[in-house]
Amino acid sequence: MTIDKTLLAKLLRMTDSQHDAEALAAIRKANELLRLQSVTWSDVLEKPQVQPLPPGHQRAAQYRDTFRREALIPRLLAFPFWIFVELLAALAPDKPLNTRGPTVTYVFVLCMLLSIATWTGVGCYLVFELD
Repeated sequence: MTIDKTLLAKLLRMTDSQHDAEALAAIRKANELLRLQSVTWSDVLEKPQVQPLPPGHQRAAQYRDTFRREALIPRLLAFPFWIFVELLAALAPDKPLNTRGPTVTYVFVLCMLLSIATWTGVGCYLVFELD
């Protein structure tokens, strides 16, 4: 069961009252609320645990940081994939990615084909058009 945190916050704000009876009643009501839900104060105040990712998964922001640590030349050669990784990390930084899965592999292959076509086009333009 989940605790009604808005009600609990309201009760805790009431403990700041000038009237001791009101403050005591508020903290007792808060304790009763926790007791009814079988929750302790430690459970309520504890920072939520982040679920560990399975092997081969990374969060999008972490994957972007890993990609940024590559040398500049490979990143420039794979610039469409670089753009994809940057956009994904900007839009959904906490999204888990299966870096060994088929989706990322397909996107990488498509981006690399686009990159090869682009660099080939740039090379042909430079060789044949700048005479």
